[in-house]
Amino acid sequence: MDLAICIQAVVFDLDGLLVDSEPLQIAAWEAFLSRFGRSLDDGLVRQLFGLRLSDSARLVTARLGLPLTPEQVMAERDEIFLDSLSGRLRPMPGALELVAELARRRIPLALATSGHRRYVERALAEIGLADSFAVQVTAEDVERGKPAPDCYRLAAHRLGLPPRTCLALEDAPLGVRAACEAGLRCLAVPNAHTRSLPGLAEADALLPSLHQVLPWLENRGWIATTGRSG
Repeated sequence: MDLAICIQAVVFDLDGLLVDSEPLQIAAWEAFLSRFGRSLDDGLVRQLFGLRLSDSARLVTARLGLPLTPEQVMAERDEIFLDSLSGRLRPMPGALELVAELARRRIPLALATSGHRRYVERALAEIGLADSFAVQVTAEDVERGKPAPDCYRLAAHRLGLPPRTCLALEDAPLGVRAACEAGLRCLAVPNAHTRSLPGLAEADALLPSLHQVLPWLENRGWIATTGRSG
């Protein structure tokens, strides 16, 4: 382990990492697909974790032979999903505490998510984190979604920091790959849906919850134990 690493900023994924949105995402897909007598199989569900909605819509349309364009699929499924959010979206365990403590330590925070901006704003407001991130990179900001490294490269650029000094927190293999290829350090904190997916081992470490992030970083000297600046 490289003890010379000094983390200067933390870049968060959103879905499945900060917010417990994946059950609602899957339910929205199932509600939409039921109109056509289709459903998601386990293999297809596993491929969707970490993708932008536009990329998911293209995959689902092609795989299930839907009689709509990917753009129509994206719009109709998105309407169902957004309508389901109010009062049902919850933060992942340890998310609010970790964000608050990093902010107390004056560590810059960013978001690099596959979600589109309309959803991201709703989601962050629902869990009380609307003003927590100095930088937000959403699906509309990059040409390629995860697993391409674009969103993490852009987050580091907007933070004004070398990627190697930024830490990504991810729950899914596609996001881990994106962060690593962008040159960020990465901790994987999978959830019940993503824990068994291959590819998480590409991260610097695999942690059971967000509660373990700060102790892990402090124990390895990647972040100061007090974290106070100036």
